[in-house]
Amino acid sequence: MTAQRPATGNLISAQLIADLVTNTLDPGYAAAAQHRGPTPSRRWFDRPAVAIGCALIGFTLVVAYIHTHRGAPEAAKVHDSLVARVRAAQDRNDGLAAQAQRLNGALTTLRDQALSGNGALSGQLDRDQLLAGQTAAVGPGLQVTLTEPPPTSGSSQPGRAGSVPIGASNILTDRDVRSVVNELWADGAEAISVNNVRLTPTSAIRFAGEAVLVDFAPITSPYQIRAIGNADNLATGFASSDVASRYQTLSSADGIGFEFTEHTTLTLPASPAVAPRFAHPPTPTRSPTPTGTTR
Repeated sequence: MTAQRPATGNLISAQLIADLVTNTLDPGYAAAAQHRGPTPSRRWFDRPAVAIGCALIGFTLVVAYIHTHRGAPEAAKVHDSLVARVRAAQDRNDGLAAQAQRLNGALTTLRDQALSGNGALSGQLDRDQLLAGQTAAVGPGLQVTLTEPPPTSGSSQPGRAGSVPIGASNILTDRDVRSVVNELWADGAEAISVNNVRLTPTSAIRFAGEAVLVDFAPITSPYQIRAIGNADNLATGFASSDVASRYQTLSSADGIGFEFTEHTTLTLPASPAVAPRFAHPPTPTRSPTPTGTTR
């Protein structure tokens, strides 16, 4: 009989398992770390990419600072030049307005002297100038006021103010002003002004861009339309009109400010002087000679 060989493989495996259970690997890791030595810590500025990036940012900031301070004096010079030009233009306009007022006074004096002996012609001229808006008008009348609704809580846009951008609450336009003006003319108004701008037979109320213009002058909310005439007739006719009914409805629905009041005395300014327009008879022209064959 032959002797049975011992199972050495199983014995080694059992010993390895027992060694792993009884002895941890921490001492081995500690010995390996001690053999390698301490690892040097790297600070953030020791990294080349970070250092290069910081240098580029600093260079950009320095260049921007230099350019800003170099351009500041030039910008200040341009600003001062524009301000000086605006002030000079305003002074020139004020001087021209004063000169025009003096000339108008002298013209009125000469006219009164020339018409001193003709009362009928002088009265007719006064009436024509009043209708043309060339003289100030004083008398009883009616004032109609339209006001934009207040801005909503979620909007920072104010009401219409000439060239202010239109927001959700800005719903009054030139058509609203025109409709009130036309109704007052129809009710018998003799003179009308809109926000202290006198209307003449050639006046125009437009909506240019985002502003309401009266004879190219921007007007703002509230829109005050003043009419001189028989106050009772103006108030009665306007109150019963479709225009007043429409804006009373809009006042309740959209919050538009709308009111009209009678006044015993209203003063409307004269319109700026305009160049007169003259009508001329047509020049007679020869009729064209008919063409064709004659028999």
